[in-house]
Amino acid sequence: MKYTLTKISYEILKIANQEVPRSIFLKEISKIIKDWLECSELTLLLKLQKSETQFELINSTKNGFDFKIVNLDDLTNHLQEKEIYSLWMSIFKDRFEHSSSFFTDKGTFWTINFGNFAIPYRQKLGITTNNNNDKQNGDYSLLIIPFLYSNERVGLIQLKNVKLEMFSSLGTNLLEEFAQTLSAILINQYTQSLLQERVKELAFLYELAKVTKQRDISLGEMLNQIIKLIPSAWQYPEITSVRITINGTKYSSSNIENETQVLESDIIVDGEKVGVIEIIYSKQCPEIYEGPFFKEERNLLDNIAAEIASIIKQTT
Repeated sequence: MKYTLTKISYEILKIANQEVPRSIFLKEISKIIKDWLECSELTLLLKLQKSETQFELINSTKNGFDFKIVNLDDLTNHLQEKEIYSLWMSIFKDRFEHSSSFFTDKGTFWTINFGNFAIPYRQKLGITTNNNNDKQNGDYSLLIIPFLYSNERVGLIQLKNVKLEMFSSLGTNLLEEFAQTLSAILINQYTQSLLQERVKELAFLYELAKVTKQRDISLGEMLNQIIKLIPSAWQYPEITSVRITINGTKYSSSNIENETQVLESDIIVDGEKVGVIEIIYSKQCPEIYEGPFFKEERNLLDNIAAEIASIIKQTT
């Protein structure tokens, strides 16, 4: 087990050192953890830095992968099993019964069959007792380990397996050590991914300034140059297309195919809307802030729209 978890940590660290979008990183490492630990389902909850209420919620099963940013108060709406929420909060807020045999000293919860989890403990934690119709859905092994970072609970990892008696108190120490290594990697990779996005944004703004300083080209030529620059500043440049519409005239990338997800900003000149700029993803991407787009990408697009408005005003 120790060798296996060490190898998992190494593989995850290798991916973390690659410059890939956060969602791709999370999808790849979720598969590694789920496969190596032979879990039916893996769920991760991680608090965003500089936020007390927003969390990354990742769920990986044999049928798919889901990643979104959620508010803690709204978390129950994103969990298939509502009773898990009470258990998560008891662990996350350090409200669990330390003397219980279901918890370790660090707050890790384990049971060989969640469907038979002792009724008194379920009631104390506010967990609904399964009736006969629901019992089959609750029959699985369950392991939940809190993420501890700088002595603070910043999230958790939940491992579920339809094989009963998959988890026990034996081996939880090694898994707890792995969880803390994982939390450090997740937090550091998040910081690095944000930094990479900001570097891309600054590089784009530098190139945009060079374009807008040109005085010997038409408005259409300038807009087409801007359109070519924009994808490099977004998370997924390979699936990003751009369309700018000015007074009914459209300027766009040549490779627009599927308009799966769109972020747009109005172009306003002297208080009047004269057009719109659209960022278009050709494939479905995980929801983050405004659909699949970062808050910083929304701000950047609004700034681009304002810059285009300034160019239009100068050329008319």
